[in-house]
Amino acid sequence: MTLAKKILALTTGILFSVTAWAESIAVVDVQKVFAQLPQTAAMQQLLQKEFAGAAEEVEKLKSDIQFSMEKFQRESMTMSQEQQEKLRTDIENMQQSYQAKAQPLQEEIRRRQGEERNQIMTIIKTAVDEVAAEKKIDVVFQAQSVAFVKPEKDITGLVVEKASKAK
Repeated sequence: MTLAKKILALTTGILFSVTAWAESIAVVDVQKVFAQLPQTAAMQQLLQKEFAGAAEEVEKLKSDIQFSMEKFQRESMTMSQEQQEKLRTDIENMQQSYQAKAQPLQEEIRRRQGEERNQIMTIIKTAVDEVAAEKKIDVVFQAQSVAFVKPEKDITGLVVEKASKAK
């Protein structure tokens, strides 16, 4: 067998392998799945309820600081030195209180969002695995990492349907 025939045979074999492999590829848009799941809306409501009181308290403190600063700017010329000092001290105390409450609250909210998001991502991963097994798909890529895919190779809708039923 000549070298040209060997190269042709090898190339033909590779092409047939790639063609067979390409039949079992699909894509899923995980961000779209996440956004469309009822579990995502439920998570957002849960977190809103969980942090409503603390967030309201921090927001009120922020509003009070703003009001006091505006009051100081408006009325400082007519205030005595003692009144000015008291208002400055009050503003500083409110700012310290705000910082002591706002930052830990934001961190706690981020932590809880991460926990809830991870639970939903686990549901999505399970749904992708199940759809891939049912459709005999060998490889599933995230849609964002693929430049083009035929619409029939997009399993996002099937994953949304499967994951929506999960608890």
